[in-house]
Amino acid sequence: MLRREPPLHWRTGFSLYRRRLVKDSSGETEAVYDMEHPDFTAQDCTQQGVCWQSVQSWQSSGRITSGWKPGRQGEAVSGVVEGRLFYPLQVRPFDRIAINGQLYEVRSVQHWPGHRKLLLQQIG
Repeated sequence: MLRREPPLHWRTGFSLYRRRLVKDSSGETEAVYDMEHPDFTAQDCTQQGVCWQSVQSWQSSGRITSGWKPGRQGEAVSGVVEGRLFYPLQVRPFDRIAINGQLYEVRSVQHWPGHRKLLLQQIG
């Protein structure tokens, strides 16, 4: 995983959909996402983009499998990915992020000086 800010041409755009809690008709709280209108959209090769990479960590539940797999067209997304967010954007666990047509849920956000480390799980 990159420890320093990656060059712009490595960065991939994404769309962020924030989780909102609302009460349903029976008064129970449920999470909703406005999938028609992203709360934030970053373009490829820009300061807001993120360089998503395979996971380089272990969890108490066992090893997390790589989120990137090599293929004929380069690396393909599947499973779990992580990335460093250097742009000052508010991201919280359970928000959703779309990357290249795939939907992920934010599982953790770790705060570091100068950036945040995001861990995403594919859900769609």
